[in-house]
Amino acid sequence: MNRRVLFPVLALSLLTTSPTFADAMKSQLYEDLVAPILAAKCAGCHGEKRPKGKLRVDSLEALLKGGNEGSSVIAGKVDESPLLQRVYLPLDDDEHMPPEDKDQLTPEETAVLAFWITSGAKGSGTVAEFKPDAKATAALTHVLGNLPEAPEKVAKADAPKADPAMDKLVAETIGSVEKIGASLMPIAQNTPELRFSALNVSKEFSDDQLAVLKPISARVKWIDLARTKVGDKGLVHLAGMNNLTRLHLENTAVTDAGLDSLKGLTNLEYLNLYGTKITDAGLQKLAPLKKLKKLFIWQTKATDAGATKLAAAIPGIDINTGWKAPKAEPVVLAANTKTAAPAKPEAKPAPAKPAAKPATPPAKPAAKPAAKPTPTKAETKPAPAKPAAKPTPAPAKPAAKPTPAKPETKPAPAKPAAKPTPAPAKPAPAADPMFAKAVTEVQSAADEAAKRAAQAKADFAAAIKTVEEATKRAEALKASSEKASAVAAEAKAALDQLKKAVETSKK
Repeated sequence: MNRRVLFPVLALSLLTTSPTFADAMKSQLYEDLVAPILAAKCAGCHGEKRPKGKLRVDSLEALLKGGNEGSSVIAGKVDESPLLQRVYLPLDDDEHMPPEDKDQLTPEETAVLAFWITSGAKGSGTVAEFKPDAKATAALTHVLGNLPEAPEKVAKADAPKADPAMDKLVAETIGSVEKIGASLMPIAQNTPELRFSALNVSKEFSDDQLAVLKPISARVKWIDLARTKVGDKGLVHLAGMNNLTRLHLENTAVTDAGLDSLKGLTNLEYLNLYGTKITDAGLQKLAPLKKLKKLFIWQTKATDAGATKLAAAIPGIDINTGWKAPKAEPVVLAANTKTAAPAKPEAKPAPAKPAAKPATPPAKPAAKPAAKPTPTKAETKPAPAKPAAKPTPAPAKPAAKPTPAKPETKPAPAKPAAKPTPAPAKPAPAADPMFAKAVTEVQSAADEAAKRAAQAKADFAAAIKTVEEATKRAEALKASSEKASAVAAEAKAALDQLKKAVETSKK
């Protein structure tokens, strides 16, 4: 409750003093804020000429209509609008927009687009009419004071001189590529740089077909050969493509030998080798590519040690080795010690304990051995020898019962033989110390977690108290500001009256 009051108050108190605040409130949300953002950050690839995915953002009608994947904006639903879903993706995701090497949307620009969609994605209406909260107001005010410049304005000054012969060759190559089902098109509007993709024909596209790009190699900047049948032989056709900055080779048959063809691609910034057969030896062949920023080697034969060595040769490179399973070694070792630990109890079968048990009830065993002196077989066994010696302390009781000879002969061999057998089953309790240790460790971890939880709770309470105090100060400042404003208004009114009186006296 208090935090909800604090942040809007502080934000509004700062925003209302901004010179662009009034202008932002009067501005048209779409025309003055949304449209310039889209023109600067999106229209390069989604403009009038060859819009990527047939999506155009240079007009409201085209934007709402969408492209091959349907509408890019769902009015009132930010989470369901592909326009912002792509923006929210990680920067290194292939679906992220704008592309990684393009000028990215600022957090404030993204917030403005989100506010526009939430407000209904309308083509008219001032910012004030949509009643932005403090956060949206801050973003709108910032963007209005820092409107991005459309890339077309910069491109005109830096645009290379037209080459009619090359342009004709590019047009012919585009036609050839489209015949085989692949794609070759400009990376962005008003740029001669090209991007090639064999995504639609990945199952059929092979080494020889890649030669179609050689005549226009100077214009090719991005190549996507993911999941194609291209291997080491095909990469030879990439040699000499000095302007190539992005190359997808994931899930292809490329090996270390093929990477020799990439040594001359000195402007390469992105390389995806996921799912290939490259090793650490191949990684070291990439060391001359000093501009390489992103490298994916997940599910290859390359190791972390090889990646570390390459990173030392190319400062600043980000090498993605893929997801690693959490280290479970401590758990495995603990399990091994538990399984191995019974060896010690087994070394101590403790025959003494079972031997001692028959001695505890002397009455019954004593009566039974009394009948056994006659059979010599029982005397030959070493085990019964001890029980035979122990019955001597109580001869009186067996002498009183000499007649029941038959009952004595039946249980005599069974009971002494049966009691020693449970002895091997008793090593189980020997594992208790290990389980006890595990329980102790878990209990210790639980106690530590409880301490941390208590500390976090205390920190949270302190933070809440700080926020409450800050809220009180903010409210006091607000009241003081309102009072000062009222005094200023009264002073201005008095000044106006004074001016009128002076003018009247002059007449």
